[in-house]
Amino acid sequence: MPKLKPETMEARKVHILKAARTCFVRKGYHQTTMDDIVQEAGLSKGGVYWHFDSKKELFLAIIESTLGASQVAMRESLASQASAREKLDTVMAAFAEMVTSNQLSEIAPLTLGVWAQNWQDPDVNKVVTKVYKQFRDSVVQMIEQGIAQGEFKPVNAMALTSILLALYDGLMVQVMIDEDMVDWGAISETLKNTLIASLLTGESAEDGTPLAAGNSHSDGTPLAAGNSHSDGT
Repeated sequence: MPKLKPETMEARKVHILKAARTCFVRKGYHQTTMDDIVQEAGLSKGGVYWHFDSKKELFLAIIESTLGASQVAMRESLASQASAREKLDTVMAAFAEMVTSNQLSEIAPLTLGVWAQNWQDPDVNKVVTKVYKQFRDSVVQMIEQGIAQGEFKPVNAMALTSILLALYDGLMVQVMIDEDMVDWGAISETLKNTLIASLLTGESAEDGTPLAAGNSHSDGTPLAAGNSHSDGT
């Protein structure tokens, strides 16, 4: 194969992934062959195999690229100077946008089928673990930042993140059963106004800025973390 410029190589990879996605959506993962993908891409077998060794490698690359947008949003949120709640709101909005995108909704049923091989296939396991770890670690970090800054109540950040992941996984299954039963906008807003709002310390100022560690004097000024008045309040 002649040597190509890096940008040309990248464009060809994207083209092959698009062709593979089309085939997976049209025929399903197990029924799709590499020959189908080669034909859809309009390339030679060598041109496709130069970039991807197998159908499974193609499918896992599609999963990672589809989820890439949410990872970018998380990194940008973590690096921003926004409050912990604003960061979580941004990430949840980005995640809702991702799961409602045509890209993910088209391959979600296929994804669950392939992920069901998680325990038997180390390659699938590696990608699943990577995706979950990236999302989980980012959200855990945001919650821990909020706790450290006195904006959030002290909670088990890992446990809460696991609950959030389980919620979204379950909702995606509901969408595949009947997409009309899930209103992502309403769900995101409800989560922000209930679960995330419940994290806020009770003495957060009216302008949304957090006070320290959840306690305050009678005049509204915050007490130091872990302190209380002599009467126990």
